[in-house]
Amino acid sequence: MNFDFDYEKERFEAEPSAASMDVSGGNLNELITFDHVPELDPEQLMNDLHQMESSQKRSYPINDFNFATTPGLEIFAQPSPTQQSYTESESKGRTVRFIRGVHKELNGEIYDCPAIKMSEEYFNANRPYFICVTLTTIEVNGNHYIHPCPLGIHETEYQKGIGHFDRSILYPINSNTVDRNGIMKFDKLIIIKATQKDLQSLVPFELSNEHQTTTKRPKKTDSNDQLKYLQLAFSVGELLNQQRFQPIEKIFSDVMREMEVGESEVVQSTRIGYGALIFYDNFQSSKIDLTKWEFLEGTGENGWGTHQKQYHTGIVDENARCENGRLVIEARKEQQQYKGYKFTSARLRSRKAFRYGRLEIRARLPPAKGTWSSFLLLPVKRTYGNAMWPENGEINVMSHLGRTPGIVRSSLCTKKNNPLCNSILIDEAKVPDGMDHFKTYSLEWTPDRIEMFVRLNDTDRNDKLILAFEKHNRDWKFWPFDQEFHLEIYLGVGGDVAGDDIDEDQFPQRFEIEYVSFQEYNYT
Repeated sequence: MNFDFDYEKERFEAEPSAASMDVSGGNLNELITFDHVPELDPEQLMNDLHQMESSQKRSYPINDFNFATTPGLEIFAQPSPTQQSYTESESKGRTVRFIRGVHKELNGEIYDCPAIKMSEEYFNANRPYFICVTLTTIEVNGNHYIHPCPLGIHETEYQKGIGHFDRSILYPINSNTVDRNGIMKFDKLIIIKATQKDLQSLVPFELSNEHQTTTKRPKKTDSNDQLKYLQLAFSVGELLNQQRFQPIEKIFSDVMREMEVGESEVVQSTRIGYGALIFYDNFQSSKIDLTKWEFLEGTGENGWGTHQKQYHTGIVDENARCENGRLVIEARKEQQQYKGYKFTSARLRSRKAFRYGRLEIRARLPPAKGTWSSFLLLPVKRTYGNAMWPENGEINVMSHLGRTPGIVRSSLCTKKNNPLCNSILIDEAKVPDGMDHFKTYSLEWTPDRIEMFVRLNDTDRNDKLILAFEKHNRDWKFWPFDQEFHLEIYLGVGGDVAGDDIDEDQFPQRFEIEYVSFQEYNYT
């Protein structure tokens, strides 16, 4: 087998041809060709292949390989959602990332890197099987493409017979690469940073509806989105000859996010660990702890800036209370107007201020049309510009509107990104049962990066990323998030955002919170 072991050299072509992309002894088109595909439903096949957020892909029997009793592949430890750079380059000065994972234990073995649990049919077979690891990128329509960033491996891995096949790494499946638990670890994988111009070499990884490959490049190849969302694709199969790899079964990692050019080298070399738990409330007492929370009463300026229809009160029994180990914020339709308003609700602010760490809130959302429930952080004082908002920022960890019940949103406001200038950093996630079940919403906040997540199921190993934003050495107009912020929790009614189509007969509406915690980060 004539592998190319020189992972330092460039493997990019300016224009992928419709024939062969012979980069390092392998043919990319043949790499992803399925011969003797059994009778399949094409629509079902494409649905399976394009579910980018699913880590387990359906397998198909090929080459008379009997999967009836085969457990298939299992992602045993997912890659970490954030990829921290390794500053001491092992690639002659080019930017390098080691791909890390989450800790998972089996029979006393700890797996803190991407790992695949293999079927015994693979590593105890009479003929050799291989696992081909490829870095893919995901466009907004869900399609997979070979990413221009090549994968590399630490030089010690070559002693195991591991080498390159096109832009992939090919591992033999045998006793030298599989541990006593039947698991292959990929702790020596690295990503070698490509440049924006290399995006033109994106080529499809998946099959078309006709079960054929194509070298048509995706649209908008000049978009940074092509570089942000990554997966590892693990394909188990046979090496038919030096020019052809025949895949049998395929599985994808969860979506990863790659660090971009321009990231602060100081932050890249900083290691972050969890520090002290500086704020925690699980609302087990009979009353709201006023040493931790204060009520913001009134309507705010211009209805909190969005012409909301409620008056926020400090009435603890009706609009905010502790009940059965939960904080309940209740929006009510009053029989008689309260200070000129038809609706009342509550808005609580933490007396503790926060900067840099992990905020976690577990909550159940109100379903009625016209409600607006939210967790957001607002600055303690004016540090920048001439106004508190938007110059000093806003971190909207979770925002839910009753008129779009299955969707939550996360957003950021800054001087350069806010609704007043028709530019806002916002994204959303589908949470279809967030009104029926409690979900965990979280914020990861470092000096150079903000990420917001939702845990869709309590058993999930990884939270779903909603929004990520990075400083990139920009000034306060883009990044005012280097100061202390208070947390505010509120339930609003109507207005510019929630809309004035209100299900009035569905009131009162409850916004319930099980706990709030904030854990500081330690930096070394």
